[in-house]
Amino acid sequence: MDKSSVVSLVLLALLVTCACIAGCSDSSSSTTTSGQTAVTTSPLSSSALYVAGDIIKNPKSGSAAAVLIIGYNPGTDMYERAYIYPNSDGSWGHRIDTSTAKVSRSIIEQVYTEKVRNMAVSAVPIGTPTTAATVAATSTIETTTETTTATTTTPGNPAPVVKDITPFIGTSGNTVSITDLEGLNFISGANVTLEKSGEPSITATDVSVSSSTKITCTFVIPSGTATGQWNVVVTNPDGQSHSYTNLFTIYKGDTTATTTTTSTTTAIASNVTIISLSPVKIVTGGLDTYINPPMDITGTNLTFGSKIILTQGSSTITSSTYSAVSNQEAHAFFTIPGASTGTWTVSVVDSSGNVLAKSTDELTISMS
Repeated sequence: MDKSSVVSLVLLALLVTCACIAGCSDSSSSTTTSGQTAVTTSPLSSSALYVAGDIIKNPKSGSAAAVLIIGYNPGTDMYERAYIYPNSDGSWGHRIDTSTAKVSRSIIEQVYTEKVRNMAVSAVPIGTPTTAATVAATSTIETTTETTTATTTTPGNPAPVVKDITPFIGTSGNTVSITDLEGLNFISGANVTLEKSGEPSITATDVSVSSSTKITCTFVIPSGTATGQWNVVVTNPDGQSHSYTNLFTIYKGDTTATTTTTSTTTAIASNVTIISLSPVKIVTGGLDTYINPPMDITGTNLTFGSKIILTQGSSTITSSTYSAVSNQEAHAFFTIPGASTGTWTVSVVDSSGNVLAKSTDELTISMS
Protein backbone atom coordinates (compact mmCIF):
# COMPACT_ATOMS: atom_id res chain seq x y z
CA MET A 1 0.00 0.00 0.00
CA ASP A 2 1.42 3.39 -0.98
CA LYS A 3 1.92 6.27 1.42
CA SER A 4 -1.11 8.28 0.19
CA SER A 5 -3.44 5.32 0.83
CA VAL A 6 -2.18 4.97 4.43
CA VAL A 7 -2.72 8.68 5.09
CA SER A 8 -6.28 8.45 3.70
CA LEU A 9 -7.13 5.53 5.98
CA VAL A 10 -5.79 7.33 9.05
CA LEU A 11 -7.80 10.46 8.24
CA LEU A 12 -10.95 8.38 7.74
CA ALA A 13 -10.48 6.70 11.13
CA LEU A 14 -10.01 10.04 12.84
CA LEU A 15 -13.21 11.39 11.27
CA VAL A 16 -15.24 8.37 12.47
CA THR A 17 -13.83 8.72 16.02
CA CYS A 18 -14.68 12.44 16.18
CA ALA A 19 -18.21 11.74 14.99
CA CYS A 20 -18.75 9.18 17.76
CA ILE A 21 -17.40 11.51 20.41
CA ALA A 22 -19.59 14.34 19.15
CA GLY A 23 -22.63 12.06 19.22
CA CYS A 24 -21.98 11.02 22.80
CA SER A 25 -21.43 14.63 23.83
CA ASP A 26 -24.71 15.69 22.21
CA SER A 27 -26.56 12.85 23.91
CA SER A 28 -25.13 13.75 27.32
CA SER A 29 -25.92 17.42 26.80
CA SER A 30 -29.47 16.59 25.80
CA THR A 31 -29.99 14.42 28.89
CA THR A 32 -28.65 17.13 31.17
CA THR A 33 -30.84 19.77 29.58
CA SER A 34 -33.89 17.57 29.89
CA GLY A 35 -33.16 16.94 33.55
CA GLN A 36 -32.64 20.62 34.24
CA THR A 37 -35.92 21.48 32.54
CA ALA A 38 -37.78 18.92 34.68
CA VAL A 39 -36.38 20.41 37.87
CA THR A 40 -37.07 23.98 36.81
CA THR A 41 -40.71 23.37 35.87
CA SER A 42 -41.60 21.13 38.82
CA PRO A 43 -43.92 22.87 41.31
CA LEU A 44 -42.30 24.38 44.38
CA SER A 45 -43.09 22.69 47.68
CA SER A 46 -45.50 24.42 50.04
CA SER A 47 -44.10 26.66 52.74
CA ALA A 48 -46.50 25.10 55.26
CA LEU A 49 -44.84 23.14 58.04
CA TYR A 50 -47.74 20.71 58.53
CA VAL A 51 -49.84 18.57 56.19
CA ALA A 52 -53.34 17.10 56.39
CA GLY A 53 -53.56 14.49 59.12
CA ASP A 54 -50.81 15.93 61.33
CA ILE A 55 -51.69 15.91 65.03
CA ILE A 56 -49.94 18.80 66.79
CA LYS A 57 -49.86 20.16 70.36
CA ASN A 58 -48.94 23.26 72.27
CA PRO A 59 -46.21 21.98 74.63
CA LYS A 60 -46.98 24.80 77.09
CA SER A 61 -50.63 23.82 77.48
CA GLY A 62 -51.88 21.20 79.91
CA SER A 63 -54.93 20.42 77.77
CA ALA A 64 -55.52 16.82 76.78
CA ALA A 65 -56.76 18.02 73.40
CA ALA A 66 -54.55 18.47 70.35
CA VAL A 67 -55.06 20.02 66.92
CA LEU A 68 -55.76 17.94 63.83
CA ILE A 69 -54.72 19.58 60.57
CA ILE A 70 -57.55 19.15 58.04
CA GLY A 71 -55.72 20.97 55.23
CA TYR A 72 -53.75 24.02 54.16
CA ASN A 73 -54.70 26.72 51.62
CA PRO A 74 -51.57 28.40 50.17
CA GLY A 75 -53.74 31.10 48.60
CA THR A 76 -54.91 32.40 52.00
CA ASP A 77 -51.91 31.00 53.91
CA MET A 78 -54.29 29.46 56.44
CA TYR A 79 -54.69 26.03 57.96
CA GLU A 80 -58.06 24.38 58.47
CA ARG A 81 -57.98 22.63 61.83
CA ALA A 82 -60.16 20.66 64.23
CA TYR A 83 -59.67 19.54 67.81
CA ILE A 84 -58.78 15.90 68.45
CA TYR A 85 -58.82 14.08 71.78
CA PRO A 86 -56.97 10.97 73.00
CA ASN A 87 -58.83 7.69 73.33
CA SER A 88 -59.19 5.95 76.68
CA ASP A 89 -56.04 3.90 76.05
CA GLY A 90 -53.99 7.02 75.29
CA SER A 91 -53.92 6.49 71.53
CA TRP A 92 -55.08 9.14 69.02
CA GLY A 93 -57.79 9.89 68.62
CA HIS A 94 -61.37 11.12 68.14
CA ARG A 95 -63.21 14.38 67.49
CA ILE A 96 -66.17 15.65 69.52
CA ASP A 97 -67.97 17.13 66.52
CA THR A 98 -67.50 18.12 62.87
CA SER A 99 -66.61 21.75 63.53
CA THR A 100 -63.42 23.15 62.02
CA ALA A 101 -61.82 26.58 61.87
CA LYS A 102 -59.38 28.36 59.58
CA VAL A 103 -56.37 29.80 61.38
CA SER A 104 -53.34 31.73 60.11
CA ARG A 105 -50.34 29.53 59.34
CA SER A 106 -48.04 31.76 61.40
CA ILE A 107 -50.26 31.41 64.47
CA ILE A 108 -50.54 27.63 64.17
CA GLU A 109 -46.81 27.14 63.66
CA GLN A 110 -45.87 29.53 66.48
CA VAL A 111 -48.18 27.95 69.05
CA TYR A 112 -48.35 24.28 68.10
CA THR A 113 -44.70 23.31 67.87
CA GLU A 114 -44.95 19.66 68.88
CA LYS A 115 -45.97 17.10 66.25
CA VAL A 116 -47.47 13.96 67.81
CA ARG A 117 -48.14 11.85 64.73
CA ASN A 118 -49.96 11.75 61.40
CA MET A 119 -53.13 9.82 60.58
CA ALA A 120 -55.67 9.96 57.79
CA VAL A 121 -58.29 12.63 58.51
CA SER A 122 -61.00 10.29 57.24
CA ALA A 123 -59.91 7.67 59.80
CA VAL A 124 -60.62 9.94 62.80
CA PRO A 125 -64.05 9.07 64.26
CA ILE A 126 -66.37 11.84 65.34
CA GLY A 127 -68.16 11.60 68.68
CA THR A 128 -66.86 8.22 69.85
CA PRO A 129 -63.30 7.12 70.67
CA THR A 130 -61.87 4.48 68.36
CA THR A 131 -61.39 2.12 71.28
CA ALA A 132 -65.09 2.28 71.99
CA ALA A 133 -65.85 1.68 68.31
CA THR A 134 -63.95 -1.58 68.42
CA VAL A 135 -65.77 -2.87 71.50
CA ALA A 136 -68.12 -5.70 70.63
CA ALA A 137 -71.84 -5.22 71.05
CA THR A 138 -72.32 -8.18 73.37
CA SER A 139 -71.30 -8.29 76.99
CA THR A 140 -69.47 -11.60 76.56
CA ILE A 141 -66.93 -10.12 74.14
CA GLU A 142 -66.89 -6.78 75.94
CA THR A 143 -65.65 -8.36 79.16
CA THR A 144 -62.60 -9.68 77.30
CA THR A 145 -61.63 -6.26 75.90
CA GLU A 146 -62.29 -4.06 78.94
CA THR A 147 -61.64 -4.62 82.63
CA THR A 148 -64.94 -5.92 83.96
CA THR A 149 -65.84 -6.83 87.50
CA ALA A 150 -69.02 -8.85 87.41
CA THR A 151 -70.89 -10.82 90.03
CA THR A 152 -73.68 -12.68 88.31
CA THR A 153 -76.60 -12.97 90.71
CA THR A 154 -79.36 -13.15 88.13
CA PRO A 155 -78.52 -15.50 85.24
CA GLY A 156 -79.94 -14.26 81.97
CA ASN A 157 -79.37 -10.54 82.67
CA PRO A 158 -76.33 -9.41 80.64
CA ALA A 159 -73.71 -7.23 82.30
CA PRO A 160 -73.74 -3.50 81.56
CA VAL A 161 -71.38 -2.06 78.97
CA VAL A 162 -70.02 1.51 79.12
CA LYS A 163 -69.17 2.93 75.70
CA ASP A 164 -68.93 6.75 75.99
CA ILE A 165 -69.80 9.73 78.20
CA THR A 166 -70.80 13.35 77.44
CA PRO A 167 -69.29 15.59 78.63
CA PHE A 168 -66.06 13.72 79.30
CA ILE A 169 -64.29 16.44 81.31
CA GLY A 170 -64.87 18.29 84.58
CA THR A 171 -63.06 20.41 87.16
CA SER A 172 -62.51 19.95 90.88
CA GLY A 173 -64.88 21.88 93.12
CA ASN A 174 -67.59 21.98 90.45
CA THR A 175 -70.69 20.07 89.39
CA VAL A 176 -70.94 18.32 86.01
CA SER A 177 -74.24 17.29 84.47
CA ILE A 178 -73.81 14.15 82.36
CA THR A 179 -76.24 14.39 79.47
CA ASP A 180 -75.41 11.07 77.84
CA LEU A 181 -73.67 8.07 79.38
CA GLU A 182 -73.85 5.69 76.44
CA GLY A 183 -73.70 1.92 76.63
CA LEU A 184 -75.66 -1.33 76.70
CA ASN A 185 -77.75 -3.35 79.16
CA PHE A 186 -78.40 -0.56 81.67
CA ILE A 187 -81.11 -1.38 84.24
CA SER A 188 -83.23 1.04 86.27
CA GLY A 189 -81.60 1.57 89.65
CA ALA A 190 -78.05 1.39 88.26
CA ASN A 191 -75.27 3.10 90.17
CA VAL A 192 -72.63 5.31 88.43
CA THR A 193 -69.23 6.18 89.89
CA LEU A 194 -65.93 7.76 88.93
CA GLU A 195 -62.98 5.74 90.19
CA LYS A 196 -59.21 6.25 90.27
CA SER A 197 -56.59 4.07 91.92
CA GLY A 198 -55.73 5.35 95.39
CA GLU A 199 -58.54 7.95 95.42
CA PRO A 200 -62.04 7.98 96.97
CA SER A 201 -64.68 7.18 94.37
CA ILE A 202 -67.17 9.85 93.30
CA THR A 203 -70.75 8.60 93.24
CA ALA A 204 -73.20 10.20 90.81
CA THR A 205 -76.46 11.74 92.00
CA ASP A 206 -79.78 12.14 90.17
CA VAL A 207 -79.10 8.96 88.17
CA SER A 208 -81.77 8.36 85.54
CA VAL A 209 -81.73 5.30 83.28
CA SER A 210 -83.48 6.72 80.22
CA SER A 211 -83.15 3.42 78.35
CA SER A 212 -80.97 0.34 78.28
CA THR A 213 -78.42 2.38 76.29
CA LYS A 214 -78.51 5.79 78.02
CA ILE A 215 -78.03 7.18 81.53
CA THR A 216 -78.10 10.81 82.70
CA CYS A 217 -76.66 11.82 86.05
CA THR A 218 -74.71 14.46 87.98
CA PHE A 219 -71.21 14.37 89.44
CA VAL A 220 -70.43 16.74 92.32
CA ILE A 221 -66.63 16.82 92.18
CA PRO A 222 -65.12 17.82 95.55
CA SER A 223 -62.45 20.51 95.80
CA GLY A 224 -59.03 18.91 96.01
CA THR A 225 -60.03 15.93 93.87
CA ALA A 226 -57.01 14.42 92.13
CA THR A 227 -56.66 15.62 88.55
CA GLY A 228 -56.15 13.28 85.62
CA GLN A 229 -58.10 10.46 84.03
CA TRP A 230 -60.78 8.53 85.94
CA ASN A 231 -62.62 5.30 85.18
CA VAL A 232 -66.39 5.41 84.61
CA VAL A 233 -68.16 2.50 86.32
CA VAL A 234 -71.79 1.44 85.95
CA THR A 235 -73.18 -1.17 88.35
CA ASN A 236 -76.60 -2.69 87.76
CA PRO A 237 -78.88 -3.60 90.70
CA ASP A 238 -78.02 -7.28 90.18
CA GLY A 239 -74.38 -6.54 91.04
CA GLN A 240 -72.93 -6.82 87.55
CA SER A 241 -70.72 -3.90 86.57
CA HIS A 242 -68.44 -2.58 83.87
CA SER A 243 -65.54 -0.11 84.10
CA TYR A 244 -64.38 1.96 81.12
CA THR A 245 -60.77 2.90 81.86
CA ASN A 246 -59.70 6.58 81.74
CA LEU A 247 -62.91 7.75 80.07
CA PHE A 248 -63.41 10.88 82.20
CA THR A 249 -60.80 13.61 82.84
CA ILE A 250 -60.77 15.95 85.85
CA TYR A 251 -58.86 19.23 85.72
CA LYS A 252 -58.01 21.56 88.60
CA GLY A 253 -60.77 24.11 89.16
CA ASP A 254 -60.25 27.83 89.68
CA THR A 255 -62.12 28.65 92.89
CA THR A 256 -61.58 32.40 92.41
CA ALA A 257 -62.85 32.47 88.84
CA THR A 258 -66.54 33.05 89.48
CA THR A 259 -68.22 36.39 90.19
CA THR A 260 -72.03 36.17 90.25
CA THR A 261 -75.01 38.16 91.51
CA THR A 262 -77.79 35.58 91.72
CA SER A 263 -78.10 31.98 92.84
CA THR A 264 -79.16 30.97 89.32
CA THR A 265 -76.08 32.55 87.80
CA THR A 266 -73.94 30.93 90.49
CA ALA A 267 -75.20 27.49 89.51
CA ILE A 268 -74.42 28.16 85.87
CA ALA A 269 -71.06 29.80 86.52
CA SER A 270 -69.86 26.93 88.67
CA ASN A 271 -69.99 24.71 85.60
CA VAL A 272 -68.09 27.00 83.21
CA THR A 273 -64.35 26.46 82.88
CA ILE A 274 -61.55 27.41 80.49
CA ILE A 275 -59.14 24.54 79.92
CA SER A 276 -56.94 25.83 77.12
CA LEU A 277 -56.42 28.80 74.79
CA SER A 278 -55.02 29.05 71.29
CA PRO A 279 -53.09 31.16 70.63
CA VAL A 280 -51.49 32.15 73.92
CA LYS A 281 -49.37 34.79 72.15
CA ILE A 282 -50.46 37.45 69.65
CA VAL A 283 -48.03 39.62 67.67
CA THR A 284 -49.74 42.82 66.47
CA GLY A 285 -48.66 45.07 63.63
CA GLY A 286 -47.43 47.80 65.96
CA LEU A 287 -49.24 51.00 66.93
CA ASP A 288 -52.19 50.44 64.58
CA THR A 289 -55.45 48.80 65.60
CA TYR A 290 -55.14 45.05 65.06
CA ILE A 291 -57.83 42.45 64.39
CA ASN A 292 -56.54 39.08 65.51
CA PRO A 293 -57.31 35.66 64.02
CA PRO A 294 -59.88 33.72 66.05
CA MET A 295 -58.97 32.76 69.60
CA ASP A 296 -59.96 29.14 70.20
CA ILE A 297 -61.14 28.24 73.69
CA THR A 298 -61.76 24.74 75.05
CA GLY A 299 -63.53 24.13 78.34
CA THR A 300 -66.90 23.17 79.81
CA ASN A 301 -70.36 24.73 79.38
CA LEU A 302 -68.99 27.53 77.20
CA THR A 303 -72.44 28.06 75.66
CA PHE A 304 -73.39 29.96 78.84
CA GLY A 305 -70.92 32.72 77.92
CA SER A 306 -71.70 35.66 75.67
CA LYS A 307 -68.23 37.21 75.26
CA ILE A 308 -64.56 36.99 76.19
CA ILE A 309 -62.77 39.82 77.96
CA LEU A 310 -59.04 40.46 78.27
CA THR A 311 -57.99 42.35 81.41
CA GLN A 312 -54.69 43.92 82.42
CA GLY A 313 -55.00 46.03 85.55
CA SER A 314 -57.75 48.54 84.80
CA SER A 315 -57.51 47.98 81.02
CA THR A 316 -60.12 45.78 79.33
CA ILE A 317 -60.48 44.50 75.76
CA THR A 318 -63.83 42.90 74.90
CA SER A 319 -64.26 40.40 72.10
CA SER A 320 -66.01 41.77 69.01
CA THR A 321 -67.63 38.37 68.39
CA TYR A 322 -68.07 35.22 70.47
CA SER A 323 -69.31 31.88 69.13
CA ALA A 324 -69.70 28.70 71.19
CA VAL A 325 -69.95 25.85 68.70
CA SER A 326 -70.44 23.37 71.56
CA ASN A 327 -70.21 23.24 75.35
CA GLN A 328 -66.55 22.30 74.94
CA GLU A 329 -65.43 24.73 72.20
CA ALA A 330 -65.80 28.44 71.46
CA HIS A 331 -64.18 31.03 69.17
CA ALA A 332 -63.70 34.77 69.71
CA PHE A 333 -62.39 37.70 67.65
CA PHE A 334 -60.78 40.83 69.13
CA THR A 335 -60.07 44.31 67.81
CA ILE A 336 -56.89 45.13 69.74
CA PRO A 337 -55.97 48.80 70.16
CA GLY A 338 -52.45 49.79 69.12
CA ALA A 339 -49.64 49.30 71.64
CA SER A 340 -51.74 46.98 73.84
CA THR A 341 -48.80 44.87 74.95
CA GLY A 342 -48.02 42.67 77.94
CA THR A 343 -49.83 39.79 79.63
CA TRP A 344 -53.63 39.68 79.84
CA THR A 345 -56.10 37.58 81.81
CA VAL A 346 -58.74 35.81 79.68
CA SER A 347 -62.28 35.43 81.08
CA VAL A 348 -65.66 34.11 79.91
CA VAL A 349 -68.43 36.62 80.70
CA ASP A 350 -72.21 36.29 80.50
CA SER A 351 -74.66 38.83 79.05
CA SER A 352 -74.95 40.57 82.44
CA GLY A 353 -71.23 41.09 82.73
CA ASN A 354 -70.68 38.34 85.32
CA VAL A 355 -67.34 36.57 85.05
CA LEU A 356 -68.09 32.86 84.67
CA ALA A 357 -64.54 31.54 84.37
CA LYS A 358 -60.93 32.66 84.05
CA SER A 359 -58.15 30.94 82.22
CA THR A 360 -55.08 29.78 84.13
CA ASP A 361 -53.08 30.55 80.96
CA GLU A 362 -52.40 34.24 80.30
CA LEU A 363 -52.41 35.80 76.83
CA THR A 364 -49.27 37.65 75.78
CA ILE A 365 -49.58 40.55 73.29
CA SER A 366 -46.49 42.00 71.70
CA MET A 367 -45.68 44.30 68.75
CA SER A 368 -43.78 43.08 65.71
